[in-house]
Amino acid sequence: MKKIISLLLILCPLLTFADDGYKINFTEYKLDNGLHVILHKNSSSPNVVIGVKYHVGSKNEDPELTGFAHFFEHLLFHGSKNIPQGEFSKYTSNAGGYDNAYTSYDITYYYDFLPSHEYKLGLWLESERMLQPIITQEGIDTEREVVKEEKRLRYDNKPLGNVYNDLFCSAFKEHGYSHPIIGSMDHLNAATTGDFKEFFDTYYVPNNACLVIAGDINIEETKKYVAQYFKDIPRGKDIVRPVYDEERPGKEVVIEKNLKGIKKPHIAMSYFGAPENTQEANVMTMMMVLLSGNGEDSFLKKHIQLDDESVSKRITSSCELYEQAGMLWVRGDIEDGKSQDEYFNAVENELDKLKNGDYSKSLLLKAKNSIKSQYMDMYYDMESVADMLTSSYHIWGEAAEFNNKIDNYMKISVKDIQRVAKKYLNTDNRTVIIYHPEKE
Repeated sequence: MKKIISLLLILCPLLTFADDGYKINFTEYKLDNGLHVILHKNSSSPNVVIGVKYHVGSKNEDPELTGFAHFFEHLLFHGSKNIPQGEFSKYTSNAGGYDNAYTSYDITYYYDFLPSHEYKLGLWLESERMLQPIITQEGIDTEREVVKEEKRLRYDNKPLGNVYNDLFCSAFKEHGYSHPIIGSMDHLNAATTGDFKEFFDTYYVPNNACLVIAGDINIEETKKYVAQYFKDIPRGKDIVRPVYDEERPGKEVVIEKNLKGIKKPHIAMSYFGAPENTQEANVMTMMMVLLSGNGEDSFLKKHIQLDDESVSKRITSSCELYEQAGMLWVRGDIEDGKSQDEYFNAVENELDKLKNGDYSKSLLLKAKNSIKSQYMDMYYDMESVADMLTSSYHIWGEAAEFNNKIDNYMKISVKDIQRVAKKYLNTDNRTVIIYHPEKE
């Protein structure tokens, strides 16, 4: 046992042992221009992740100019005044690493994975991306076509590819969550170079960003080079952030669509819930795990899918959590010979188990341990650590909140689940989209 503990200490020198697992140790501070910096040392492998997460996503967009945040996910790989157009990613690949990015409703994240001795290269690349990227008409025209093709492949050319967008966007009227992250192709076609530059100048600024360096680093030396590459980048104007102030309909919303390419009716149900930075959102995640993430004991699998007279052989749930809203979804096909009423009754029977506490404490413990295991795995993956620390800073307002996640899940009780389920899992808080097979 002593040998195992010694090995863990060698692998993860800056992970702290606690009753429920490990805690991430990190250093954070802010530059005078508003850039928030998080440094995490882990010498288990000779690699490092350098990431910059900007607190801008599709919800920040003008409703008449949507798709900009996702568009910049592509556009900011083109190059800078010191990096020839199309050469950005070659720097990371030539150094033995790679780079990537993603966009959500709330944030846009760029990161570089490099050998640890190349961490200054990552700092230079991200400072170039922030300070002086290339935004040209040629690059915009190129990325428009890339985004259009992405939209076709990911959404339009799949029979049920737009279910996510349909469910999420139908829950809002005017808020920024009411349009898809990928945006409108018409808006992107109509946008000018000036529109794109204005969006960049507003949001891709130090005071709207969090820089993270996680991996095999020397903290004090890294601080010196962070200052060298970032301290002189000008602060931007204060960000005006959207607020969520829509009233809920207070009744069930049912939408029906005919859809080519599907053989069976497909029903997607969305229950409006708590935003990500709340304990209620953690409870919603636990409910989702009980429904469809708990192996053979998952309610939807055990009591619906595996039933000999099943109303749905393909059914699942998910939890969609964002900065200003959250949802719990249940979606599945209706089997031949079964009715919509039978499907709804079967699903509601499983949701009632959450409301009534009609399951054993051992099932809840299994769900907790499943979530705990996933977070424990993240602690050893520097990409996950960097991502979670920056999200915790932007969405929760405190990077250290990442260290509370396991505790917050483990203290969830049956009564907590009953309370949250009764509050949100009701018909008058539900949006339903019914997809009917369209005859050829």
